[in-house]
Amino acid sequence: MPYDEDAMTPGQVAAQTPVVEPAAQGQAHAGGSRAVGSAGDEQQLKNWKKNINMVWREISGHRFGGMFLSPIKSADAPQYYEVIRKPLDLKTIKNRIRDEDITTTVEFYRDIMHMLLNALMYNSEDTEVYHMAMEILPDAQACIEQLLQTEAAVNQPKDASTGAGGGSGAGGLADEAAPGGGPPLRGEDEDHDGEDSDASAPTKRRRRMASERASKHLRA
Repeated sequence: MPYDEDAMTPGQVAAQTPVVEPAAQGQAHAGGSRAVGSAGDEQQLKNWKKNINMVWREISGHRFGGMFLSPIKSADAPQYYEVIRKPLDLKTIKNRIRDEDITTTVEFYRDIMHMLLNALMYNSEDTEVYHMAMEILPDAQACIEQLLQTEAAVNQPKDASTGAGGGSGAGGLADEAAPGGGPPLRGEDEDHDGEDSDASAPTKRRRRMASERASKHLRA
């Protein structure tokens, strides 16, 4: 049945379209290009992109979404790129979807959370930007978790037919998820094991404390 995707929520669109399962999404791509699969896989990925771009628009349309739309300028944030070693912004995340560097909802979730953790890590608790990040964080989390739950519901019959050890449907998302339904949270230190020799002790302490605060908030 035809539908107007702009008039529907991401959950409603996902319920009416095939969801890309991790097995289909996980095709390795070198140099930014994705291996060409079957026509069905391509259609599933196309449908998933529609769903995830709707979620992206919800997050970017948040009243504080504009703060995270573009890369941070060094002139506006001294030493930002010394403290934050993997900067992310909403436009970069959207381009990663377009280029198929992100092909699952869990990967999108991780990038959004990482972007917001960066803001919490760099800015002190008494700053306006810190409070903006803390306000948008649960709203973004709720949008993405709604799509994850819909995907799990759509995939449920397939999972039931494959049995307990069955593979790559919603159970795969559940296995990766952290308490509360989100993806496992990784701090900057975990993403860069062995790279902290040049970082000062205060910087490392700041990263760790920000990650702990955000993780506690997400799991609350």
